[in-house]
Amino acid sequence: MENRKFKRQHLRAPLFTEFLFEDDSHVLKARVNNISEGGVLLEALPHVPEINLMPLMLEIPEYPSFSNLGREKLLSVNLYGIESKILRVRAKMVRTFEAKSAVDLIFVPKIGCRFVTPSDEFTETIKNYVSTFSKNMIFLLNLFESSSSKTQIDIIRHVSSFLGYQSDEKISILRQKVLHDYQSLESV
Repeated sequence: MENRKFKRQHLRAPLFTEFLFEDDSHVLKARVNNISEGGVLLEALPHVPEINLMPLMLEIPEYPSFSNLGREKLLSVNLYGIESKILRVRAKMVRTFEAKSAVDLIFVPKIGCRFVTPSDEFTETIKNYVSTFSKNMIFLLNLFESSSSKTQIDIIRHVSSFLGYQSDEKISILRQKVLHDYQSLESV
């Protein structure tokens, strides 16, 4: 058997925000799991929409590059002070749900969608988000490797909360989650 390495067409990054979508002239809310230039993984939808092209409205935070900030500046950055862009796009579900009953569709945990004709501004915003998020994850992983002082632990928890992780978890569990997400940036 041939051992193939699969690589994603685009890097992806976790995006722990909510989004709005329209279905049957109702506006509904759910969560984003991760995003790339090509598409998005959605979760916690109230139901699987019956339409093929879903209009989505996403909030994309514009994180600073944490490695460019000094310790004091990093600790003073406030999550609510981060600018965000609100983007609109149409997305097509790439998973098929044919031959499933209405009850089965209620329990679909995640839905993968591909963006349909995104604007250049949309694509550039997602590309910048993924790139910055990736760099910030590397910065955070380096902090884990050199965490020896109380101040370093405070910075780890602060940066973790920015990136959407539960900063009050045990450091070893937190590191494991960040490492898992980092390793899955390119993997299938």
